[in-house]
Amino acid sequence: MDYKRFFTFEPVIDNKIILNGDEFYHAAKVLRIKKGFKIIVNDNTDKDYYCAVESVGKNFLVAEIEKTEINPAYGDTDITLYIGICKELDTVVQKAVELGVTKLVPFSSQHTNIKNVNYDRLNRIILESSKQCGRPNLMSLGKLTSLLSAFEDADKEERANLLFYEYERENRIKDIDLSSAQKIALYIGGEGGFSVEEIQKAKQKGFNILTLGKRILRVPTAVVSALTLCLQGMDKL
Repeated sequence: MDYKRFFTFEPVIDNKIILNGDEFYHAAKVLRIKKGFKIIVNDNTDKDYYCAVESVGKNFLVAEIEKTEINPAYGDTDITLYIGICKELDTVVQKAVELGVTKLVPFSSQHTNIKNVNYDRLNRIILESSKQCGRPNLMSLGKLTSLLSAFEDADKEERANLLFYEYERENRIKDIDLSSAQKIALYIGGEGGFSVEEIQKAKQKGFNILTLGKRILRVPTAVVSALTLCLQGMDKL
């Protein structure tokens, strides 16, 4: 049976789940889900709730939990992706969700030229991408910050900080032992990449400056490549 997947933002009470807002509209108005239909509901934890729809009201839907399972796609990785703001940000967010990023933080830098982030659209992409790939928890979306402020985050907690620089040619992810890393932060520039001064500041912070190969990659390609290599190094693929 093909279960449709939804997220609830209401607490589970007496083995019942409520869908309202956009998720209710998608279920009842778009997919025409009715009483007796079977659905999967997530509540931003590691659980899949297999439910039967009990009633469909005007503005909300009530479903009863029939069984609960741990979601097999739930990851125990803690990855923060710092990404230079760019016109492909929608695609970057989608791919980050699919590859298990915990939090995404957009930043501005010397070579970025976009000023605003449409958070409503990005949060919709996060929700829809999570449902599409079967992820039970939503990626967190940080506020737009400066690259220098993003660098300062490295001092707040113990983690591996990896910066991917288009003109680096020698240092590779496979040269770093990530097998025991509890937290990882990836820094990837926007369309214009990083400036020499920004790279120097990252080196002063003790960042690992890494290459993704000899070719200059577009931002979404760099994101997918870097995340895949990191997950492989952490043995999380």
